[in-house]
Amino acid sequence: MTLPGDGANGAKRLIGNAILAGTAEALRAALGSSRALASTDLQLSGVVLVGEGDVPEAKIVARAPTWADIELAEIKADFLVLAEPVLQPTVARAALRRAADARLKVLVAEGETIRPLEIDDLVGRPLQAVDWERIRRLIAGRRVLITGGGGSIGSELARRINAVGGAERLTLLDASEYNLYKIHRELPAAEIVLADVRDAASMKRWFGREKPHLVFHTAALKQVPLVEQFPSEGVLTNVCGLKHVADACAGIGADLIFVSTDKAVDPSGVMGASKRLGELYCQALDREYSKSGGPRALALRLGNVLGSAGSVIPIFRRQLAQGGPLTVTDADMTRFFLSIPQAADFLLQAAAIGVGEERARGAAFVIDMGEPITVLDLARKIIRLEGLRPEIDVPITFVGLRPGEKMHERLVASDEWREPDPAPSVIAVASQPRNAAALRETIARLAVLANEGADQQVVAEMFAAVAPLSADATIAAE
Repeated sequence: MTLPGDGANGAKRLIGNAILAGTAEALRAALGSSRALASTDLQLSGVVLVGEGDVPEAKIVARAPTWADIELAEIKADFLVLAEPVLQPTVARAALRRAADARLKVLVAEGETIRPLEIDDLVGRPLQAVDWERIRRLIAGRRVLITGGGGSIGSELARRINAVGGAERLTLLDASEYNLYKIHRELPAAEIVLADVRDAASMKRWFGREKPHLVFHTAALKQVPLVEQFPSEGVLTNVCGLKHVADACAGIGADLIFVSTDKAVDPSGVMGASKRLGELYCQALDREYSKSGGPRALALRLGNVLGSAGSVIPIFRRQLAQGGPLTVTDADMTRFFLSIPQAADFLLQAAAIGVGEERARGAAFVIDMGEPITVLDLARKIIRLEGLRPEIDVPITFVGLRPGEKMHERLVASDEWREPDPAPSVIAVASQPRNAAALRETIARLAVLANEGADQQVVAEMFAAVAPLSADATIAAE
């Protein structure tokens, strides 16, 4: 039994005893049609039957009415292989907990391949009914540019757009030479541009050459404590960089999709405030453009993207590889999580909804990520994925809140209200309109202060700019 890409290329193969678990129908399908099982390096010791029925093709070593009830402690095996045609997070979580208690690693049977259970299987919530036909229409015949195109979210967007096909040209712009090198080896047909969004003249020049119709702006500084420590740098990248990209888009009539974060909701730190100011600027531009039927400037708000730059997942994995402990801020801290593919799907879905339509002008789009989960629970899942027991085999320690962090994130700010949902799993939120010209002046002032390194003034003026407007405020879009 091999993982995708294993074997001939020298990647490690799975060796040991395995138990196959699933419903009677899923087990029969896996046993009857999977060449992966037939040619496995694993020894199949038997099956765990979940629910009613029978599996005459195999030895049933355990039965359970539900996944949460399976007992594996007395079973001698190294791996538990889940035989489910569509793996639900609730099933994956229940199976993982039981398997970890028995010191088993969990694998997933998918067609003719076997893969490890991943953290993406356990948290987050897939978009309901992704409208791929609408996304194809969005991309077809257009020149698409992605800033931060070599980063975790930008590169996944590039893969998705490449898979959808039909774009006239796909351009990936990034300030990281190495990131561009990596993604260009994977997607050699894409154009690459080595440039920094902090350079206004460079953005104007490259956008003038590439002439994109659609721009996804993912480039950003995302590490909360680092941006807190270096606020001027955060403003120059996250605020001024956005304005440079937005101005370049306006100059050629391109639609702009700005990737924001739930940390922009009632921000407590510099990174969140910089993203909130970016949202307000995009919303003001979107309203301003509506008067002339101009392009869209959409702000799309994501939660914590698992595995992205700045994600806690790589940190947990490094700590686990060293034997622990895993460090968690607080036992009660919660976050909204989604996977990189889920984030890319949302960005494409929301862009397809907003671009070319006049509804929800000036709104921000938010993905409905369901209920938040505790970071402690996430740490425990990472440990169980290795077939280990949290707080028994691997300790967990608590380190307290870092500068700029909040205990709990929200999806809608205190000064926002919900508009009618534009699509399943997508929420539209709006707030009192801001004046685009006033925001331009604010950003210009912040740029001067940031270039002077006046960190305290930068922070004070940025938080003043993103503060909710009073009920009798007269600032409005012209």
